[in-house]
Amino acid sequence: MDKIRVLISDDNKDFCEILKEFLSAQEDMEIVGIANDGVEALELISALEPEIVILDVIMPNLDGI
Repeated sequence: MDKIRVLISDDNKDFCEILKEFLSAQEDMEIVGIANDGVEALELISALEPEIVILDVIMPNLDGI
């Protein structure tokens, strides 16, 4: 079974770590990357092509909207 590829994007590093631990424990999900600002999120989305992006709306450099 293929795992769902997930990218987490949030400037709160503690929240990212908690979310990563939780989602990594799910058998059908794989964390492919973590971005801590909007610019990094765009770069990782383009490079990694995740199926799901968990995106914070208010982030440094570029917001989630």
